[in-house]
Amino acid sequence: MPVAIRTTAVLIAAVFLLAGCSSSAESTGVTLAETKSPVQLLRNELADRIDDSVVSELLIANDKSTACRTPEADPEGLQRSWESTARVELVEGTDPKAVIEELVGGFVDQGWERGTYGTASIIELTRPGNDSEIHLSSKKPNEETGAPGEIQIGVGGPCVMTAGADSDEVRALESAG
Repeated sequence: MPVAIRTTAVLIAAVFLLAGCSSSAESTGVTLAETKSPVQLLRNELADRIDDSVVSELLIANDKSTACRTPEADPEGLQRSWESTARVELVEGTDPKAVIEELVGGFVDQGWERGTYGTASIIELTRPGNDSEIHLSSKKPNEETGAPGEIQIGVGGPCVMTAGADSDEVRALESAG
């Protein structure tokens, strides 16, 4: 099976896995470990959809769990979600906003809904029945410094109950990347 088809098949399976997730792990029994791989796969799918001819370099990819609630509301950080990000440097002359629009269009065609997150500069993609969220933003080239444009990809999974930020479970998942 060609790699692109295999990647798409894995992504579809991951999306269906997350589609069954609820933001309350108490009712579904979903663990942070079960949400990690689908979130990473979705982040990788986004990065893979950027045309290779406009990618200069993958600057950083990061994976970690994040607290879902404020420290006041959840002092032990028990409710957590998996966050997977990537920053992609584009080749000189590439319009970052055009690259994002192409990504967004492909996901909207697959049933994702476009919105904004925080400010209008961050595009949010959500899908009914799926607790994961995609956030896309761009950094335009800096003509003064010569820095090229960049795309920031962020995927967040559903909130689930854990034993806390300092638990063996969370530390093991974060150390495994």
